[in-house]
Amino acid sequence: MQAVLSAEQDGLIVELNVDKGDAVTNGQLLLRIDGRTWEQARRRAEVEIRDAEKDVARWQELRAAGAVSVTEYEAIQTRKERAEIALAEADVFLSQCEVRSPLDGWVNDRQVDLGEYIGKGQPVFEVVDVSRLKLVFDVPEKDAAAVAPGAEVSVELAALPGGHFTGRVTFVSFLARRENNAFRVEALMENAGGRLKPGMIVGVELVRRHRPGSIVVPLAAIMPRKGEHVVYTVEDGRAVRSVVQIDAIIGSEAVLGAGLQAGAELVVDGHRALQDGMRVDVTRAPAGN
Repeated sequence: MQAVLSAEQDGLIVELNVDKGDAVTNGQLLLRIDGRTWEQARRRAEVEIRDAEKDVARWQELRAAGAVSVTEYEAIQTRKERAEIALAEADVFLSQCEVRSPLDGWVNDRQVDLGEYIGKGQPVFEVVDVSRLKLVFDVPEKDAAAVAPGAEVSVELAALPGGHFTGRVTFVSFLARRENNAFRVEALMENAGGRLKPGMIVGVELVRRHRPGSIVVPLAAIMPRKGEHVVYTVEDGRAVRSVVQIDAIIGSEAVLGAGLQAGAELVVDGHRALQDGMRVDVTRAPAGN
């Protein structure tokens, strides 16, 4: 989270409590502008309220005795109410002479100095909270329906080799981006220790869909033949030709949707010269390959 803080009033900076790199807490006073004019206005309003309250109490007794008119009594009440409004107004302006942090985080930038005269709306601090970061990335149209808020994403950074982080999707755009027809996705990531920095480029992996019972085979074992995808298995020492359906390709492996039974003995090398029914001499790969 990032917040650029600006002055709500113009005036002279009389108190400056933090610098770049300092940790701050939500509500902490960072800067104060000279508010003596409004402090005096506040004191005047307090005096006026006290005087009006005394008059109200005194005139209430007189009014009960019929010694004063209703008009005179209402004028005193109005004077008290106006003083209360002036007090509230002074409090507002005094609060606007202070700049406080809206979050727990760190001061990333300070744009002013003690004793400087600043204008209303002038930026004074940039405060950031990097304990949680927002991750933004695009997913292509064909995968957009598979991504929903709550889904977990895996994140890796070239700048932090071996570092593995996770996040959770919080938003998927309802509209595709015009330039690439992809959908914007946002996720939140915890950043304990502060290793991640805003603006870093990351690689994102996410589960597009679950395929219980799917069969995954080396892509090299599949041969294109006249618009079909063909593999060879071995049964009773002979090659058996099968047409398979590829549902997805992940790196050097293919996820099959149909055409091959679990446990079948698949030929992964030397299969391009095979024909259906040909006798096969099986050489099994060493364990672990």
